[in-house]
Amino acid sequence: MPSAVEPPKQHVDLSVLAECAGVVDVPHRFIPYDEAGRLWAEDRRRSGDCKRRNHAKALTIKALTR
Repeated sequence: MPSAVEPPKQHVDLSVLAECAGVVDVPHRFIPYDEAGRLWAEDRRRSGDCKRRNHAKALTIKALTR
């Protein structure tokens, strides 16, 4: 006997499927302190975003496969 209510469709948010951004390219020249700070901050931001996205991927997969 068919169900009167359709089960919810599994959905994966596209943002969690994005690949991680690579590390920041450091130029082959003298880097002033303020520029080095900006490059370091950008690299840390990318790393943190990737770690949070990978955590979200794991949570999404677990939620959809239970």
